[in-house]
Amino acid sequence: MSDWVESLRDLFTKEIDCYKRLLDWEGKKRKAIHEADGKTLESCVKESYHLMVEASEWERIRMKTIQDVYTKENFENGKDSLTLTHFMNQMDRESNYKLKGFAQELRTVVLDLKEAIVVNEKLLRTRNDFLQKTLDTIRESGKEKVYTSSHQPARRTQNQKSAVILNASV
Repeated sequence: MSDWVESLRDLFTKEIDCYKRLLDWEGKKRKAIHEADGKTLESCVKESYHLMVEASEWERIRMKTIQDVYTKENFENGKDSLTLTHFMNQMDRESNYKLKGFAQELRTVVLDLKEAIVVNEKLLRTRNDFLQKTLDTIRESGKEKVYTSSHQPARRTQNQKSAVILNASV
């Protein structure tokens, strides 16, 4: 086996592991969002950021290695930028067979991660919208006129409370 194939297998393994750890943190983020646990969410975001930087570095190294293989093996450059699919199509059958599973696993994990990030963003947006509506409702209820025992409308004082019912489970 060519040493570049072994090197790419090792890079794929490390990159896949990094993306799987990132996917795990996205799951922890989702749980923190559901539980409205800001401290946990903050630590998840920080850890995710560090893993994103690491994943980006692994991707950069992998793409550099692929570019080196293109040069070394005299592969035909594609019209567009180098893609993993184009690269896999350029290599010999044995090398392709050895790397194809890794490339497919990388694609799958990255797609799962993308989906998890989109879901978490939607959950955060929904949570934020709900909180904003709650605050707006509370502010509006404070401006309402109330009737006193003398039947004269008066502004609500701080001692008077208004009833605001919110269904957070919706």
